[in-house]
Amino acid sequence: MEERKDFGDLEREVIEMGKCALCGGCVATCRLLDYGYLSVDFSEERPRIIEGLQCPPGCGYCYYQCPRVEKPELKEGLEEIYEVGSKDEEIRKACQNGCVATSLLASALADAIVEGCITVADKGEGVPEVRVAMDKSGLIKCADSKYTPAATLTGIADAILNYGLWSTALVGTPCQMAAYAKMLDVGRDTHNAHNFSSNVRLRIGLFCSGTYSYEKLMKEYLERKRGINISEITKLAISDDVLHVYAGDKELLSAGINEIEDCKREGCKVCEDFTGLFSDISVGNTSTPAGKSAVIIHTDFGKEVFESALEWGFIEAKPIDKSGADLIHRLQNEKKEAGIAEKDI
Repeated sequence: MEERKDFGDLEREVIEMGKCALCGGCVATCRLLDYGYLSVDFSEERPRIIEGLQCPPGCGYCYYQCPRVEKPELKEGLEEIYEVGSKDEEIRKACQNGCVATSLLASALADAIVEGCITVADKGEGVPEVRVAMDKSGLIKCADSKYTPAATLTGIADAILNYGLWSTALVGTPCQMAAYAKMLDVGRDTHNAHNFSSNVRLRIGLFCSGTYSYEKLMKEYLERKRGINISEITKLAISDDVLHVYAGDKELLSAGINEIEDCKREGCKVCEDFTGLFSDISVGNTSTPAGKSAVIIHTDFGKEVFESALEWGFIEAKPIDKSGADLIHRLQNEKKEAGIAEKDI
């Protein structure tokens, strides 16, 4: 019988090879299995095992559910693409771009589809922090785009163990959506730790070209190279291939994203998913006018949630035009091809 692999193998085959997505799935599962041996080391942007400990015999679930060890199977689903804007004035005042992801979450809470939402806030100086929001005000605090990594799937353990929630929404990047799909596959067939495979009812993916290392983007590029006091930064935004840095309403910097290409995390370079194919609904600001977002519905449940948000008056929508859909398809294909090519190097 083949020897079962564990976290040591995950370190050698994924983390030390620069393939880790920092999704947080391994840490979440370890907590949900009541071990708690793993944590996220954000200084080096990687999961670690507590010194002196090792995976219990016969465990190793952290290895087998890692999407960078083996990709989950993508099941055939829907693809309905819309141009969408928020109709909630309070959310629109607080959010970037179309405010659509926040509006969909607020609708899901109002309609009692979920009890809480696993999302990410900026706790200062561009440092992301995973939070569980249970009302609209909590969602608004997490509304702005984040460009440095957060181990978002650790929020699944937070929602269950800290808040006692059994129906949540998960918002994250394509790699995090794939990681949760892998958690479902492995958990359903083996341990199903604390029933987490059915904890997340709604998955909202965010279009993503890649995230940036905190040390390289915030410290090396913005602080050291550009001379910006990062404690003054209130918002980062990327639009039309330009990075914008703000302190309140004042723009501190506008620079082409080609200048920060070297800041991108190595683990993002092998990713083949731009739109979040493993989500129920995915949202992005590609191919839409200011104040609007592109929304792709991937599942029947996602369609139900989307239609509910329309009925509740949180959003307005119309089918996206062909040129917009074509651009999204092109960007998805380009990222898939780039990820495959990176793996072959």
